[in-house]
Amino acid sequence: MTLRILRIALIIIIPLILLMIFSSWIMEWVWLRELGYADIFRVLKSTQVMMFLGAFLLSGIYLMINFRFLARQLQNSRLVTTIIGSLNIAIPADRQYKWLRRAFTAGSLIIAFIFALAIMLRWDDALRFFYAQPFGAVDPVFGREISFYMFQLPLISTIQGSITALAFFVTFLLAVIYFATDMISARPNEGLRADPSALMQIKINGAIWLLFLGFGFFLSRYELLFREDGVVFGAGYTHVAIELPALWIASILTILLAALLIASRWVRMNKVLAGVAVLVVLSLLFGRLILPAAVQQFRVDPNELEVERPYIEHNIEMTRLAYGLDNVREIDYSADDTLKAGDIRENQEIIENIRLWDPRLLIQTYRQLQEIRPYYQFNTIGIDRYRIDGEKQQVMLAGRELSPRLPDGSNTWVNRHLQYTHGYGVAMSPVNRSNRQGEPLMLARDLPPVTHPDIPIDNAAIYYGKQSVGYHIVNTGTEELHYPAGDGNVYHHYSGSGGIPFRSWFHRLLFAWELGDINILLSDYITPESRLQIWRGVQDRIERIAPFLQLDEDPYLVVHDGRLVWIQDAYTTSSKFPYSEPQGDINYMRNPVKIVVDAYEGSVDFYVVDETDPVMAVYQNIFPDIFQPADQVPEGLEEHFRYPVNLFEVQMQQYTRYHMTNPRVFYNDEDRWRRPFEQYAGQRTVMEPYYVLGRLPGEETEELEFKLISPFTPEGRNNMIAWMAARSDPEHYGELITYRLPKDRLIFGPSQIESRIDQDPEISRQLALWDQRGSRVIRGNLLVVPVANSFMYVEPVFLLADRDDIPQLQRVIVAVGDDISMQPTIETAMVDLFGEDADFLEPEVAPEAIPDDEELLAEMEEPLPVEDRPGAEPGVAVDPDELQRIRSLWQEMRQAISDGDWRQYGELMDELDNLLEP
Repeated sequence: MTLRILRIALIIIIPLILLMIFSSWIMEWVWLRELGYADIFRVLKSTQVMMFLGAFLLSGIYLMINFRFLARQLQNSRLVTTIIGSLNIAIPADRQYKWLRRAFTAGSLIIAFIFALAIMLRWDDALRFFYAQPFGAVDPVFGREISFYMFQLPLISTIQGSITALAFFVTFLLAVIYFATDMISARPNEGLRADPSALMQIKINGAIWLLFLGFGFFLSRYELLFREDGVVFGAGYTHVAIELPALWIASILTILLAALLIASRWVRMNKVLAGVAVLVVLSLLFGRLILPAAVQQFRVDPNELEVERPYIEHNIEMTRLAYGLDNVREIDYSADDTLKAGDIRENQEIIENIRLWDPRLLIQTYRQLQEIRPYYQFNTIGIDRYRIDGEKQQVMLAGRELSPRLPDGSNTWVNRHLQYTHGYGVAMSPVNRSNRQGEPLMLARDLPPVTHPDIPIDNAAIYYGKQSVGYHIVNTGTEELHYPAGDGNVYHHYSGSGGIPFRSWFHRLLFAWELGDINILLSDYITPESRLQIWRGVQDRIERIAPFLQLDEDPYLVVHDGRLVWIQDAYTTSSKFPYSEPQGDINYMRNPVKIVVDAYEGSVDFYVVDETDPVMAVYQNIFPDIFQPADQVPEGLEEHFRYPVNLFEVQMQQYTRYHMTNPRVFYNDEDRWRRPFEQYAGQRTVMEPYYVLGRLPGEETEELEFKLISPFTPEGRNNMIAWMAARSDPEHYGELITYRLPKDRLIFGPSQIESRIDQDPEISRQLALWDQRGSRVIRGNLLVVPVANSFMYVEPVFLLADRDDIPQLQRVIVAVGDDISMQPTIETAMVDLFGEDADFLEPEVAPEAIPDDEELLAEMEEPLPVEDRPGAEPGVAVDPDELQRIRSLWQEMRQAISDGDWRQYGELMDELDNLLEP
């Protein structure tokens, strides 16, 4: 009976123990299987398990052999007369070996486990090693394929370093124990006394350590290509001429010393061993410290450019290759400062698409005007382009996501996990328009969404978002809040395929255990048709599917084919590209993958847009069914791909120096550039790259092109010296072009324009006046816009009232050549700068998606009914001239308020009162 109970207990307990140990893996596998990525789990986990088991077995066997032999040796030692005897450990003599063997076995397993765990963490290096792809280029010193450094050397170095450390640890530990137990001793006048077996064990382990140490010196030759102590990153003259031969010598001598150490078992050669050991130390001391310092001081420093020229060339070439700068097209740009009204007229489309709304401020406006309920939130603004009314227009948009913080009164388990499950809808507006209150004109707004006809949204629910945290259970016995409507709410049941079904009680148990929530087991709302949605954040999902990719910090939302999807840029990176200048902890970067996450279904699709990246080719070979070619992108979605800002910033930073390809110019650093500065909210900040719709100089395209641009200024100067564009439209995606400006005359940079704005007396007076009337003025991002072989500088001015947090676009500052104008709109600024010749720029009416604005405009066009006129007699129509004057007065009053001219406002109000009198 007792045996039967024990068996039943084991049947119950063992699965529970396994569940506790492997529940996270099981959860991950179930989740990936639902997404169709079970192969990723199989490949990654099998690689990790094999690496762990292999390292554990090999290191465990090595440790067990050594420690069991050590236990047998200690059985024959006189522990009582040694240091160990002073510890007063009462071990019976007949059990001494058994107890030592158990203790050493346990120690071996613990050390092997730690060792194997460290090896397992390098699974990515192992995959890259076995699936390496060629780069088609070699390093300039050893002539080895770049793939050796990128894919093979990291794993080889890890194995070499790990075995070297383990062998040294065992050798040192054996020596300490044998000395402590007096099996090896060294006393004055007695010399070295040692048990032969104990000494031989130390020699064997010492030889293993020296063998792999010598191999490490051999590998260190390749690490010279990553040195940071020369005139440039990578091996320099001293490294190649002095340290490289020294490492060869040290490697050979160390391996020879290992062989002699073994041979000393049969031939007495203590002096030879000591002599070779001294030579190893001297080769390292002189070859890596003394001689390099002397050669650097007496040979290199006096002739540095001449001596280091080849290595500077290597650094320039390899850095440009690693960051994709070798394909940058450079064009001279004359940058005339004679922009005329005719140029503006011919580039009207470009002017109309200049971005005025600063995303840093627009997000505040969205939050105040469009979050609508406390359980919604906008996280970040995305910038994209859409075809509206037949024309490509640049817009900004943000998803109305579910806030993780519910109001206190509704913060219950059912609400958190079953009812409040998703956000709803988007806010979208043109980058360049505002209404009369200085608020953005909306192309998509409100709940349920009101959108422009050209941007229909059939399914506005956002179950998977940028900041989605925690878990939700959908399609349960209780309805989910869909969106608020009037005094009530609209509810619905989730009908998608996102999430893991509750197929059995095992799934309930697994989910409850892994999420630490017993309510999952107890709730009656959960049915077999319910689905658990976990890891709902866009980046969280991707990182769990493809942890080998580095993600851009800003996934952006796209309205495509009536659905909401997220587009996430992903990078392949490395720190092992020879001679390439590092930025942070990487010195190689590509953007070969666009990842699309459906906001409703949670599906994740990977599209390879750069087939030339060898790192991407590695992962395509490892996971052939995961990555799809670019021609599989859903129709129309590729038009929303954009060149990522993070990659562009990295490339810009490197290009500030590596645009110099002449070694002499590079060495003298005489043409270094930098990213410009701008003023934002009174602070001096580095200017961020920005997207524009326009035409590149010399391009005769019928349609405007979406691109990412940024200017450069010389180091230590504020004038503009060049600007770079990264093309985003499908026909030219990924092309980089740098436009070099003339060096023989001044072309204003962003900081200089900011200073000229500060010095303009009329602008300064107006801004100061606003700042004193219970408001705060913020000048938005300054944009440098190439127009007709010249530049236009545009900076929006926002007003924030102290009583609220709604930025209002009040003015636009435009600078052209030596002229600056601040006006309510960019159109009026053009008229102010170019006179009546620019009056073709007619302000656009409000978009079709804004009924409120349309109605207001329509009302302004209709005669005012008499009954709506205060004090008028029924049946008498308003005189059209009076109506026109009322309209004019109304506009003038608004202008007076904006200008802070209260005297003028009072006079206009009196005139309006007179007109309205019966």
